[in-house]
Amino acid sequence: MKKTFAALALAAALIPFTGAHAATISYGDATELKKTNWTSTLNFSKFDTSLGTLNSIRFDLSGLVRGTGKAESDDEGATTVSLTLGSILKLSRPDGTELVLSNPVFSQVFEFSAGDGDIDFGGTSGGTTGLVNASAAEFFVSTSSSDFALFSALGGGSIGLGLKATGASSATGAGNLSTGFQTFAKGTVNVTYDYTPFAAEVPEPASMALILGGLGLLGLSRRRFGNKA
Repeated sequence: MKKTFAALALAAALIPFTGAHAATISYGDATELKKTNWTSTLNFSKFDTSLGTLNSIRFDLSGLVRGTGKAESDDEGATTVSLTLGSILKLSRPDGTELVLSNPVFSQVFEFSAGDGDIDFGGTSGGTTGLVNASAAEFFVSTSSSDFALFSALGGGSIGLGLKATGASSATGAGNLSTGFQTFAKGTVNVTYDYTPFAAEVPEPASMALILGGLGLLGLSRRRFGNKA
């Protein structure tokens, strides 16, 4: 009798409550490393509204720039030259509006002598960065109802986001300066949905009544058994 009563009591204690904790689900896509300038479309799964209530959407954009820069000064005197290699990566909604920007940049400073008359990007009046890399990561969190509607649907589905990489390299320092740049870029994007899962179903009223009724009858039986003893 005691074991049966304990089992029913445990069953009643395990009836699910309506409270729920937030959860996240993330999807990623990336481009290959290719010469700037370029535009690509990345594809992501939409949030399935049958899972719960959407709280926010986070967009993470990691950008990488790789390339070389070179310069040759033709000034009459010594000069300081700075070479900057960069790319601006822009992630956009399907309508072209901006979600997040990433701007990886590499910079190097050179001390050049007076021009030697040769544009060879070497010697004491010229130089090169060699092959270099730079990376940068940015994010944006949206809680707007318009983004929720755009990025969610019953059963999920998919959405394409535009990613554009623009070369952004420069040189400063000498008044008479010859330069050359070649840059490649890639982007990696993650879309993360923060949501509150729907609460587990509460037992049907008939099932609840059965459990509570059984507990009541067992309690009554125990009292009668105790009186007879």
